[in-house]
Amino acid sequence: MSLLPEVEVTRKELEKDVVGKRIKDVTVRSPHLVPRHRSRPEFARLLEGRKITAVTRRGVHLMFPLEGEHTLIARLGEYGTLSRETPDADRERQTLLTLGFAGGGALHYVDAGKDAEFLVVPDADVATLPELVNTGIDPLADVFPWPAFGTQLVRRAGPLKVLLLDSTFVVGLGERYSDEILWGAGLSGGRLSSALSSQEVRRLHRSVQEVLHEAVKQRTADGVPDGGGEDYEDGEEGGWLHVWGREGLPCGRCRQPIRHEAVVDGLVSYACANCQT
Repeated sequence: MSLLPEVEVTRKELEKDVVGKRIKDVTVRSPHLVPRHRSRPEFARLLEGRKITAVTRRGVHLMFPLEGEHTLIARLGEYGTLSRETPDADRERQTLLTLGFAGGGALHYVDAGKDAEFLVVPDADVATLPELVNTGIDPLADVFPWPAFGTQLVRRAGPLKVLLLDSTFVVGLGERYSDEILWGAGLSGGRLSSALSSQEVRRLHRSVQEVLHEAVKQRTADGVPDGGGEDYEDGEEGGWLHVWGREGLPCGRCRQPIRHEAVVDGLVSYACANCQT
């Protein structure tokens, strides 16, 4: 599944490119992309002729409200990309979905995997979809004061690494951002959430917000800023990231080598054993 920052970046880009566009034709190459529809033609009929009126997001799901009180919901795969293409752009071999627009151009979904889903539902049914209801904190959209965050940490009482990977606690962090957040807070992934001091809760709360907002600012989720960046060197893992993919490289705080090892329940993390306690 795509991570929260990359979904937000995609939302911002598409909001500029597809709002107001009327869908002329739809091509779905694989039925696994629309499993809750009876057929690909049924899915296409629900879209054709409708205008996209907005691009919003709920957690890691992209939402495209349409004319006619329907909404297109997209859950992108881990390696999927959704982008507006020019009228003469060729479809890549792994283009699984194409929405052609009446005024020219199209929306292409490209993915090598099978973990994505697209769904069209009446607006009245959106609020009943379990995947849109049973979600955790969205740090890019929700206001979550640190005391309330701390209360949840105490109530859940689990290892931090496990908790940060739980989408019912915080949405869309994945391995990459959970490791970055823990490094930013100076905390080990094996620490119990219920045993944190108030100062540590504040550090973790701040790190969640700083890491995710920085990821959106960089406009990428692979650690390498668009166009590289003055601190990025070819062949060096991580780019703007501090620990992810940087095993053996010096920690940005204490200069000790970053490790990649098990922390709890078989989960491994990139971390600095010296300054993450």
